[in-house]
Amino acid sequence: MSAAKGAQSSARCGEQPSSEPARDGNWPPPPHDPRERDPVICVRGWEVRVFGEHQFQYFVRRGFWHLQLWHPEARVSVLTPSRLTCDLYEVFPIASWKARAATVPELARLIAEEHGFELPREVELLELERALVQRVTTRFQRLS
Repeated sequence: MSAAKGAQSSARCGEQPSSEPARDGNWPPPPHDPRERDPVICVRGWEVRVFGEHQFQYFVRRGFWHLQLWHPEARVSVLTPSRLTCDLYEVFPIASWKARAATVPELARLIAEEHGFELPREVELLELERALVQRVTTRFQRLS
């Protein structure tokens, strides 16, 4: 099944854009602050975000290219594996800080236990990673 199925534009993801101030004025710490990235698609209530053009080359060249999944209502951030996260998934907040997971099921369990809601399905998340991380970095390396 395509990741695009069940996906919707970022405009439909939440009623307010996630760049609006938080209720309490606090944002996650970098690298989990969603204001650092641009939304590209929404899947099951999660915005999929990437760095814009000026940061693209820096992150791709150094093996730091990744996706951020941002849940605007729950204010939860997930970074996909890259050198930035020691090639593990990283989620914030878990027990008021960051937690890492080696697999999507482990990541989903952390989020469900702490926040009581679900990630996109594993097949959808892996397809997004293939399309927006692996294919992008492979193509960039070929062109460099």
